[in-house]
Amino acid sequence: MTTIADGLKDVFLAGVGAMALGAEKTQELVEQLIAKGEITVEQGKEINSEVLKRAQATAERVGQQAQAAADEAAHQAKVVASHLGDQAKTASELAKEQAEAAVSMARSQTEMAADAVQKAAGEARKDSADFAAALKHDVLEAQMAAMTPEERTAFAAKAAEIAARDAGAKAE
Repeated sequence: MTTIADGLKDVFLAGVGAMALGAEKTQELVEQLIAKGEITVEQGKEINSEVLKRAQATAERVGQQAQAAADEAAHQAKVVASHLGDQAKTASELAKEQAEAAVSMARSQTEMAADAVQKAAGEARKDSADFAAALKHDVLEAQMAAMTPEERTAFAAKAAEIAARDAGAKAE
C-alpha cells in the first residue's frame, strides 16, 4: 500500500534525478562552449559552480517542502483518525441509548398488556357472574311456571327466608 510519504519521496527523488540530469546537460553544454572557444575554462567553472549551488538550494528547498507536506499529511491523518474515533464512540453511545430505550419501551408495553389482561379477566368474571345470575333467574322462572300455586307460595316463602339470611350476612 502506497502512503502519502512514499508518494512525496518519489516526487522528491524524481526532482533530484531531474536536477542531476540537468547538471549533466549543463556540464556538457559548458564543455562544448569551452571547446568552441566561446567561453573560458574559468567561466565554465563559474557556470558549473553556480548551477550546482542553485541545484543544491533547489533540492534543499524541495526536500523541506516535501518534509513539511509529509508532516502536514501525518497531522491531518491523526486528526481524521481522532475524529473517526470520536464518531465511533458517539455511534456506540447512541446504539446503547437506543437499546436501553427499546428495552424500556418493551417493559412498558408488557406492563400495559398485563394490565389489559387483568382488566379483561375482571370484566369476563363480572360478565360470567351477570350471566350466571341471569341464568339462575331464568331457571327459577321456568321452574315457577311449572309449579302449582301452592308450590309457588311455599317457594316464595323459602326465597324470602334465604334473602333475609343473605341480607343479615351482608350487614355483619
